[in-house]
Amino acid sequence: MADWPFRGLETPRLKLRRLAPDDAEAYLAIFSEPEVMRYWSREPITTLDEARDLVARDLEWVASGEALCWGIALPDTDRVIGKVSLYLFDAQSRRAETGYVLGRPWWRRGLMSEALAAVLRYAFDDLELHRIEADVDPEHAASLALLSKFGFRREGLFRDRWHVHGQWHDSVMLGLLAPEYTGPTEPESR
Repeated sequence: MADWPFRGLETPRLKLRRLAPDDAEAYLAIFSEPEVMRYWSREPITTLDEARDLVARDLEWVASGEALCWGIALPDTDRVIGKVSLYLFDAQSRRAETGYVLGRPWWRRGLMSEALAAVLRYAFDDLELHRIEADVDPEHAASLALLSKFGFRREGLFRDRWHVHGQWHDSVMLGLLAPEYTGPTEPESR
């Protein structure tokens, strides 16, 4: 297994930091919101214990070297308002998958674009990955638009890949190669 070093990242408006057990209340606020979880491959959580379990799982994932998870925090409060992850690393092929979530009060402000830009720069420049993949519900227009802005290309459709919310959901696979990455292609929403 390759060593995937964690490093905190900063953007003009955000601090991407290591998660901590104390982030469970913030996770509850994010992952209990039905609109946030609408396109996820799991149901919304409902209790603080479930939130603690999610944080613990993310911390274990990082400790095992299987993933890098950044809590997206506002610098003035340090409260987590979302997360960005790199996971499913393949050292030989220099590949990983990305995933992200942002609390609903913070949507449509360009914050996820800012956070993802920092993580992609780190993945390509510091980790020297060659390829980043994303798995997105084809109904999730905002996520598809975000990834498109960074140059991700649709590469395939998996029919009935996820069973969640009592229904089957398809999944679109997207990919971005290091030589194609130049950063977001349109101005940030501020």
